Amino acid sequence: MDVVLKILTQHTSEILLFLLVAVLALAILVVRSMRLQSSSQSRWRSLLPDGRGETLETMLYDHLRERMRIEQELEALRTRAQDIEARLTESKRHLGLVRYDAFDDVRGNQSFAMAIYDDQGNGAVLNSIVGRADCRVYCKPLLNGRSERDLSQEEQRAIREARATGPKTIISL
Repeated sequence: MDVVLKILTQHTSEILLFLLVAVLALAILVVRSMRLQSSSQSRWRSLLPDGRGETLETMLYDHLRERMRIEQELEALRTRAQDIEARLTESKRHLGLVRYDAFDDVRGNQSFAMAIYDDQGNGAVLNSIVGRADCRVYCKPLLNGRSERDLSQEEQRAIREARATGPKTIISL
């Protein structure tokens, strides 16, 4: 033991210098650790306002419930869209309109032929012939894009126009 005390007394200044450097290094490490802890705590405070951790868990459960609700709504919308698409094939959404002068003495393209049918070609051709003293309207049925009755040139053009322009869609929310 005396040997240790003798060494300590001989090297007291070096030992004190070493201890001072060690204390300084430790102080720097403590300050740095405090800063890191402070920034970490501020990040956690933004996630956990009440500081107990219950808020984060509550937020996660709320988020999960909201996500499940949105998924259910999305599935309902998918089902509704499929139903609407299925019904669209039966809706009369092909439309062709041709205006013309039926008589030489009546001008202004007041007569018209209009074809309206669904995706299978089932529908009707309307023809309105306007004269000086009267107006007549004719309707001819369409089955699979054809009529059992003879069609005028204007009615045939209306069917071709409806086919060429494709189906009309109206989307309303």
